[in-house]
Amino acid sequence: MNKNILYILIFLLNSFLGASCSEIEDGSKDQFNKLPELGVKWPSLPVYEFKHPCLLHTNADFDYVRQKAITEKREPWLMGYNKLVESPRAKKTYVPQPVKDVVRPGTGHKIVGDDGAAAYQLALMWKLTGDSDFADASIRVMNAWAKTCKSITGNEAILVAGFTGYQYANAAEIMRDYEGWRTEDFNSFKKWLIDVMYPVCYRFLTEHNGAEANMAWMSWDLPAMVSILAIGVVCDDSDKVNIAVDYFFNGAGAGNIANSVVARHKDPDGNVETFAQSQEMGRDQGHSTLNVSQHAYLCQMVYNAIGIDLFAYDDNAVLDLCEYTAKYNLVPGVIPEMPYTPYYSYKEGWHNVLDPDGQGRARPGWELIYNHYKLKGANPYYSRAFARTMRPEGGGNRGGAEADDMGFGTLMYTREPIEAGEDQMADPPRLY
Repeated sequence: MNKNILYILIFLLNSFLGASCSEIEDGSKDQFNKLPELGVKWPSLPVYEFKHPCLLHTNADFDYVRQKAITEKREPWLMGYNKLVESPRAKKTYVPQPVKDVVRPGTGHKIVGDDGAAAYQLALMWKLTGDSDFADASIRVMNAWAKTCKSITGNEAILVAGFTGYQYANAAEIMRDYEGWRTEDFNSFKKWLIDVMYPVCYRFLTEHNGAEANMAWMSWDLPAMVSILAIGVVCDDSDKVNIAVDYFFNGAGAGNIANSVVARHKDPDGNVETFAQSQEMGRDQGHSTLNVSQHAYLCQMVYNAIGIDLFAYDDNAVLDLCEYTAKYNLVPGVIPEMPYTPYYSYKEGWHNVLDPDGQGRARPGWELIYNHYKLKGANPYYSRAFARTMRPEGGGNRGGAEADDMGFGTLMYTREPIEAGEDQMADPPRLY
């Protein structure tokens, strides 16, 4: 039996994500549950009927988390919920600060991310508590930006639209069934995503700021893909979903999984059988660690939206990428023995060694990776260890350094069975 198909069957039996929330209209769904072999074109123009909400979270997910965190007050969900409650972005009184013209480098690029994180966190609070004040606060954020923001520009515009488009889309996907969000406002918000966010992401994937696609980094391609995918689902636009999925298999840049992986190696400590050196490990660790959450979001949303298991693709390539990154960055200031293959960067020339700049960088995303592969019976050895250093996971805010990101994985992605120590708070918790 083809290993990719086997992984999918195992996943469907053990899935913690709930049932896929789409049906494919043009042909048998089964043909799309079979992952293409490496280099094979994604099936052309499948059309999906989405069963909302179906981006990072489904209604089944919310039912599960609400039961664990609020009704049963079980750990580690309870500590994850308390982390959300404590967040300044999850307050009913949160006031958005929309900007008409966002420019990076320039003005407004941090606040659009912070407000997007607030819209998401407030939406989580509404779904978990049922308190409409949180819902109204989330909608105020989204309506304000849709009415005010007219453009995202600058040489690094993709780092705004890419890293915030999926945040706003996920918030909208959660809030779409709230009766207090007027239809005309929801439609205006979707139009804002399509008119302001989407073009920046699409142009980057097709034009790469006028450069060759192989000159771009994973941390530029991946957020463009993630936001295009999320916008497509919110807007019931199958074409946009297919753009993102096809790029994962066939894209010209580093967002293509075959280009993301420079080399696979044996773990010299034998804790995992193989792990994978990514396209940015010779650049620095701030960007390399960023790709963990981006791959996690992409794979999670694709599975929830259309039932395709990118997590399993090419013998768990995404896990292998995360494991290599996790091991190198697990203990700040301690550089482990790592196999490494020199590679040529079309932007910077040869990367002959692992770059320790930013080594030990912590970001959200590890709980999603760890819990997904734990449930599959895989061996997320280093991802498990990394997640435990950050538990309970919060948002990605670093004060003035960069905009906030989604996070809160301990609350939203933890699934039983709970492994030994998984219900314990990190002591001390690792700072972002």
